[in-house]
Amino acid sequence: MLKTFRDLRHSIFYSFVMQKNVPLLALGDESTGCQWTFCPTGLSADSIIYSGGVGRDVTFDQALADRFGCHVWLFDPSPTGFETMALPANQRPEFHFVPVGIPARDETLRLAPPTNPEEGSWFAATSSSENLVSVECLSLFTLMQRHGHSHVDLLKLDIEGPEYVVIDDLLDRKLDIRQICVEYHHGMLPGFTRSQTIKSLLRLLSNGYRLIHKVGNNHTFVRH
Repeated sequence: MLKTFRDLRHSIFYSFVMQKNVPLLALGDESTGCQWTFCPTGLSADSIIYSGGVGRDVTFDQALADRFGCHVWLFDPSPTGFETMALPANQRPEFHFVPVGIPARDETLRLAPPTNPEEGSWFAATSSSENLVSVECLSLFTLMQRHGHSHVDLLKLDIEGPEYVVIDDLLDRKLDIRQICVEYHHGMLPGFTRSQTIKSLLRLLSNGYRLIHKVGNNHTFVRH
């Protein structure tokens, strides 16, 4: 009963903060959970797209490049990411694969193997294990500086937990990120709660972003 009440309360909350009458477009393979809905207004061949988290499916990134002719920078330091980006279908001039993670600061992190090998998502380790791998991570600020980008038109974050600190960091630094598609991982990975997600959402709203779409844990924000 308590869970049902909490779910209803959050449903009402989202109905109040969701912005209507915004053009929306869904791209990517829905059957694999890699479909994202965003606002296509203003996107073109000159747009800068950052995609954090490759996993086994880049149908969203492929569809963006096909539809708009834009370049996509893909970030993923995991063995799964390397395997995916080595596929012939992903050897295309619009793709720029950078094998690093995106945290809140430049550091080396340890990743734990996927809990579901078929799905393939590695995540930040919380305990010691023989199967951990160490990977390089660079903050969004550092990545934008290294690639000479003063802004990012669309940022996708499917990075298995660090999205909370990455969003805090980009807001603290006032980075020019115009649209954010993010999967929050409360209820999916241990240590993350729905209250953390609501806190992150409210901070985005208070910093000039609007929530324009939500399905499951996937949220899309555009800046005013």
